[in-house]
Amino acid sequence: MKPATRKTVRSVIAAAVVGASVLLPATAAQSRPRQQIPICPPVVGLCTWTEPDADGTTRMIQRPAPSLNPLVRSAKNQSGQTWCLYPRPSYAGRAFVLRSGSYTPGLGLAARSARPC
Repeated sequence: MKPATRKTVRSVIAAAVVGASVLLPATAAQSRPRQQIPICPPVVGLCTWTEPDADGTTRMIQRPAPSLNPLVRSAKNQSGQTWCLYPRPSYAGRAFVLRSGSYTPGLGLAARSARPC
């Protein structure tokens, strides 16, 4: 693991401990082969990406987010609970359900809010 990557992982773990939402550089998602499920630390609730196939900006979410900016287009659930991602702010619209341990390379929507469900 490169030193910059270790620093990023430490930052994610530290943010998870305090319950923060963290954005990671897009280069972390771009360096992995497309066929593999993206790496997401298990201490985090929900890993999200701004583009399909875990590309773009990465965000780690641990608590309800009534408004997501940037929007979410792919996600991996590393929590012990089911998460719902919604096409509109404030949990409006038909939810995309992501069970614990699941990864979706494309939601079929641009999620604008998310919460455990």
